[in-house]
Amino acid sequence: MGTQYLNEIEGNKAIQTIFVDFFDTIVHRTVHPNQVIRIWSKIIIRELGLDLTIDELYFIRKDAGSYLSKKYNKFYYEVDYTELIVEIYNRLAATSKLNNNSIEEFTTYFELAEFRAEKNVQYLNISTSKLLISLKDKGYKIYCVSDFYTSKKILENLLKYHEIDDVFEDLFVSSEYKESKHTGKLYSVLLEERQLSGSNVLMIGDNPRSDIKNAKLHGLSTIYIPNTKESKTKKLYLIGSDRNDYKSIVNKLYKYCNNKNVPANSDYVLFYAVYIERLYLHLKKSGIKNILFLAREGLFLKRMFDYYQEHFALKKEDYIKTHYFKTSRQASMLVALKDVDEENYTFLRRKYPNLSPISFLRNFTFNTDVIEQILNEIDLQKNKNKVIQNFLDSDVYLRIKTNETFKAAYDKNRFGQQKAFNRYLDSFGINFINEGMHLADIGWGGSMQECLYDYFNEKVEVHGHYLGLNEVYHIQKETTRWGLNFSIFPYATYSDNILRGNTELNEQLLSAGHGSTLSYNHLETFTNEFHHEMEKRTFNERIFEIQEFMFTQFANLLKDLDAVCYDDDVVQNTMTDYALRIGLFASKRKIASAMKISEGFYTNVGDFSNGLKLSPEKYTKNKVQLIKNLILSPDSMFPLLLRVKPLLYAKKKYFLAYLFPSWFIYQYIKLNRWVKKTVFLKISRFKYAYLK
Repeated sequence: MGTQYLNEIEGNKAIQTIFVDFFDTIVHRTVHPNQVIRIWSKIIIRELGLDLTIDELYFIRKDAGSYLSKKYNKFYYEVDYTELIVEIYNRLAATSKLNNNSIEEFTTYFELAEFRAEKNVQYLNISTSKLLISLKDKGYKIYCVSDFYTSKKILENLLKYHEIDDVFEDLFVSSEYKESKHTGKLYSVLLEERQLSGSNVLMIGDNPRSDIKNAKLHGLSTIYIPNTKESKTKKLYLIGSDRNDYKSIVNKLYKYCNNKNVPANSDYVLFYAVYIERLYLHLKKSGIKNILFLAREGLFLKRMFDYYQEHFALKKEDYIKTHYFKTSRQASMLVALKDVDEENYTFLRRKYPNLSPISFLRNFTFNTDVIEQILNEIDLQKNKNKVIQNFLDSDVYLRIKTNETFKAAYDKNRFGQQKAFNRYLDSFGINFINEGMHLADIGWGGSMQECLYDYFNEKVEVHGHYLGLNEVYHIQKETTRWGLNFSIFPYATYSDNILRGNTELNEQLLSAGHGSTLSYNHLETFTNEFHHEMEKRTFNERIFEIQEFMFTQFANLLKDLDAVCYDDDVVQNTMTDYALRIGLFASKRKIASAMKISEGFYTNVGDFSNGLKLSPEKYTKNKVQLIKNLILSPDSMFPLLLRVKPLLYAKKKYFLAYLFPSWFIYQYIKLNRWVKKTVFLKISRFKYAYLK
């Protein structure tokens, strides 16, 4: 459109008023109209925390529209928009699918989601917009006339979004008039309402029937703009698959993050992106208003979560409040300590049963003089570094426990920490008694969660919403925990086995640029921290760059997925295969980077060790069982398979890694899974032994 149409319009001196169509005239969509409704469904489910699939809500809306169309003998875009909203609300309420939302709240979100869905897939026809601006400047009165199933308000907002709203005198939408251009009756109504003569009106549009034929029948002049290349209304655009679209986007991410010119191991960003989205949906469904991201991995995760909210949330006042909670296994253990005669040190017993006297005493952050005094008083200086099996059941521990200096320091430390910690909790402004405490972290077991529950004397519920659960502790109703990407609780599946293959690298990639929390103080900083020089250098020289790159890819991924309506099974299956690939096909560059990062990885409690633990002994003790597992359940051996290349690298025998049959193992694991699902599942009871 351009000079040709402008001259044609100006050449007809009778034309004073211009009607112009909206879709495929002023704007175009990148997807079929049906997909827009599915995107709307996705947004509504996410923001209202509905326990529905995208397809379920889509068909509820389509059926509601069909019902009202038949009821009033109208086309779906002639149905009153408000009545459509009420009908969908009633259907959801009657089947207990709403979370106590009023009709007013539901209507607000419905319209906001409608606008967001349209905005995400629309782009302006620049040629048409320039013509309309020129016509406006020449004094023509221009009106937008659309057969659209939403409200005039939404159409106004879309025109504002495209920065072309000031061109129009007014807007006319079929759903508000209950008549349409398609039948031609909307023209009659508008000409009468505006007291216009058809001979003075020009209709511009792309639909041969609605915009051209029916307009001419009412005496209007017309300009037909085919726009067939841009239009997505044809059935051709129904062909395709959200599953394939999702996989294609993930494959694009995989290829880009495995380019040798980008930071190594940045492909782990997919796991964090999936976790953040699931965490948001999970919190929305549960009605949780405050979430505490645990230091230090939680700092980057909080940044991602905040960005996700800003990108997707429909109303700022509904934001989930995010908090960065500085704690650690050591610090949380200190605030939860009981009287010395009652304390069982559950976490140390479970994770670090074998300790030296000096390692045990370091867990309490006593100053060096106190530790030396205790060791001297019970004559342990010479053997202070000797590791003792089952330390907490040993005579050495009993001697420490009954030492008066230890008991005095223990109580002083315990009471002081609890008082300082209580002040720190008050700074968050959260009513933990009423709301409970909700923690977000990469997870693995929930040891800090249990310590915090003990700190509250089991009077405040403490819930964990983790990326993954790799260990099962004492889980109860008051300390529920979720592994949103993978979980061995209540039992581990094939996907769980694959996704929990490399938990250590996750911890390293998500580390923060500050030290670990050792204890709490009464200053404004609240925490005493220690940042090992090697750890600090590793973050500054390696991890910071990876995190910045991952964050950029995360932002791009959200944009790419805006118009894709994927379900949880698609995400889980795609992510599982992705984990298989990045694990088995890891290059030497990625292995070297992971090993270098691990050198700056320090344990802040227990035995205070550092570096990546590569020992495969727990998998290889029983050679017969090992072979059996590799054949029947290779997914359960995935953590071992992932350690082969790092082990060879550490032993400076990486040349042997080129003999490692990565592709064969990848195909065998997939074949093994396929046989179990398609053969065992249907014809045998082997599934009860080998299929999960």
